[in-house]
Amino acid sequence: MNTDADYSYAEPAPSSPSLHLPFALLSVALALVMISQTMGVFNQKTALKEGQEQLIDSVAKHADAVTKREPLVGQSRELKKKLNEMIMDILTLAKNDEDAKAIVEKYHIQQNLPASGSGETSAPAPAPKQP
Repeated sequence: MNTDADYSYAEPAPSSPSLHLPFALLSVALALVMISQTMGVFNQKTALKEGQEQLIDSVAKHADAVTKREPLVGQSRELKKKLNEMIMDILTLAKNDEDAKAIVEKYHIQQNLPASGSGETSAPAPAPKQP
């Protein structure tokens, strides 16, 4: 019988593959993904804050523009009212006056009937200009 052992204490035993390395790599990869996601969230938060500031600025500018244009809108309404009155006068005159009748025919001026249920009189529709 052989008293020599098949193994020796001086020599290391063959080691099985370590599972520490794959878990370490997986942990590092997961940490990198989490860091990139966190940075993305911070970037989105910054972009949303900038967008909110721009929106607030644009709303303020819009309100300022509306306030500045109110007198022009009032002038436009007054001008429209005077134009409607003038056209109604021309249509009334066209019944008896040949010159007014010629103007109505030349520019194809006609009176639109007001919409049903509406108490306002609408402006006559201007006809398209002919060359």
